[in-house]
Amino acid sequence: MSLSKQIVIVVILAAVGAAGYYSWPLAGTETAVSKAKTSAGPKPGVVEAVAVSLRRLDRVIEAVGTTRAVRSVEIAPLSAGRVVESRLSQGAGVKARSLLLALDSVIEEADVVEAKARLEEASRALQRSDSLKQSSGMSQATIDSLKAQVKITRAELERANKRLDDRFLRAPFAGFVSFSDIESGSRVKAGEVVAVLDDLSGVLVEFSVPEDLFGTLQTGNQLKAYAASFPGREFAGTIDAIDTRVDTASRSFKVRGFIKNTDRALPAGMFMHVSIAMDESDALVVPEEALVIDEGQPFVFALVPAKEPKLYRVEKRDVAIGRRGYGYVELTRGVAPGDEVVTRGIQKVRPGAVVQKREAKTVEGSDESVPTGNSS
Repeated sequence: MSLSKQIVIVVILAAVGAAGYYSWPLAGTETAVSKAKTSAGPKPGVVEAVAVSLRRLDRVIEAVGTTRAVRSVEIAPLSAGRVVESRLSQGAGVKARSLLLALDSVIEEADVVEAKARLEEASRALQRSDSLKQSSGMSQATIDSLKAQVKITRAELERANKRLDDRFLRAPFAGFVSFSDIESGSRVKAGEVVAVLDDLSGVLVEFSVPEDLFGTLQTGNQLKAYAASFPGREFAGTIDAIDTRVDTASRSFKVRGFIKNTDRALPAGMFMHVSIAMDESDALVVPEEALVIDEGQPFVFALVPAKEPKLYRVEKRDVAIGRRGYGYVELTRGVAPGDEVVTRGIQKVRPGAVVQKREAKTVEGSDESVPTGNSS
């Protein structure tokens, strides 16, 4: 081997050695950093949680219904004819026995005059028979015939008066008349509904309640009703009647409530939300946002203290739902007073995960009314 080749080999070996010497500390540093990162693990997520609280709740039955007048009748003439006077003012209040509609009654008035004349004639004939009976010996049969004729003509007069009275439609009770298109000069048929008269001094609200509450409600129980047309206003009433039959299809029974309507604010046919407060009981409640439902099964994520300080392990708990309120729900199974459940960050956690907790606003204990019925 020549001297030049030996020099080249020495230079190459020296370069390789130098490279290894300077790269070894860097590789060790990178390995240490990698091991440190691996040992540190992922950073725990942050969630908000509240404690399960005990609250005193009213048992409230809720339902929906529609109002109807405490009394309502369809105004329809018993005979056909032409309208000569109409007092069917739209939405106006009327007094009992006040005139609503008058039909032409010329023929009926004439029939009354004729019937009166016949009755007067038959009555005079009977009076003459009393004097003739003593002077000429009128037979008893003739006198009986005259008495019968008086009764017949009196009945004819009553029928004529009834036919005449039927030409005038009067309000059977005080109330309000619905919209009507009948005007003077219109022709109406017998039995044709020309208007509806509603007694709105009170309204009835009929609604359905689940059969498991049968026997719980009693007539006279207080109820509260709300209408979308009157936000913030509460209408007080009582249970007026309870049906004695349970519908086999819906497994519910009907309840009728009565609400005083002194200011006539409620019309017939208005949709209303009804609530009936029953007995009080203690309940474990959590905010609604803590509840998760998967394939029909409700559950919550509870926090259990982990070994590391200020860290918690997530635990999935199946629960049973009880009464609901505005912003919270009663849990009848799966939790105990003081248990902490996740309210924020639920989408980021999984059972067994380790998280940090950030305090959230708790559900304060107070007396509340919580609905339990249905909306049917």
